[in-house]
Amino acid sequence: MPKGTKFIRRGGTGFTIIELLTVMSIIIILISILVPALNRVRIYSKKVAQKGQFHEISKGLELYRNDHSDAYPDSGAVDSNGDGYCGAMKLCEALLGQDGMGFHPSSSFQAQQTGTYLFNPYHCVPIEPTLYNDLLRVNLRGRTKYVDSENIRATPLQYLYAWDISAGVPFYPPPTGTGTFKNTMPDYPDSVIGDVFLRASIQGGTLGCPERAGQKVGMPVLYYKADPSKLNHDVITEPAAGTPNTNIYNFDDNRAITKLGCPWEPDIDTVHHPIFDDPRVFLNAITNTKVTATPRPHNEDGYILMSAGWDGLYGTRDDVFNFAD
Repeated sequence: MPKGTKFIRRGGTGFTIIELLTVMSIIIILISILVPALNRVRIYSKKVAQKGQFHEISKGLELYRNDHSDAYPDSGAVDSNGDGYCGAMKLCEALLGQDGMGFHPSSSFQAQQTGTYLFNPYHCVPIEPTLYNDLLRVNLRGRTKYVDSENIRATPLQYLYAWDISAGVPFYPPPTGTGTFKNTMPDYPDSVIGDVFLRASIQGGTLGCPERAGQKVGMPVLYYKADPSKLNHDVITEPAAGTPNTNIYNFDDNRAITKLGCPWEPDIDTVHHPIFDDPRVFLNAITNTKVTATPRPHNEDGYILMSAGWDGLYGTRDDVFNFAD
């Protein structure tokens, strides 16, 4: 070291407390601005994806219509036996079949039709190979899939809500009175098409599907068919209990689904979708605002598809429909 060299102790160069707090405050402010914006982008992208799913379903319904005397599937709350088989279930069967293997040409849209399906591809118990081959030859004859099951999947209600569907779950769709979800073959529960908002989790246990437990699925897509014999769209008067429907669209077509509440809530008897409490919520949501002379619904000669949207609740502002906003 050269002679005469001196050591000089320099002052500290770190940030002060005030400077650190200022930077942290700026970061917090930026996050508070960016996070809501990013959430809005995510929600918007999901809505676009949902519209895309509805487009695919609509193409499938048109193909179905071409094959079935120019008629869309019915969406009534019950089947011809009075068992619970609502619009969402009938939509799934029409496009994918009750078991996901295609629509059966002899179907009469009844809950759990014995012999009209092959097997449930989402059931957790493997089927014996020989029996599979025998059923395949018999039951796939004439079957048609009207949508791609890779993009639009069927989910058994039992996996979504995890209740004992074979015992019959009560629902109350006025004016038809009391009915039940009935299933004489518990391994083949009725299915629905889920939307793209993957909110609910598939239930495990003996009533659910252990192998898919926890997998996220969307809420059921609700399907309503317009009744051309009806002329009304009464958004003011709540229908009286027990009176026949006079509106073009019947809210009761899917009350069996909305009555079930939210799959992620432990007590579905007390957690209802807002749409369940008043049919006018649904009727107002499907009103065509471009018609000002008298209230009219969108798609009054066709059908309406409805997704519960981002929050998973039917009857709230983020619901998605198959008509333009």
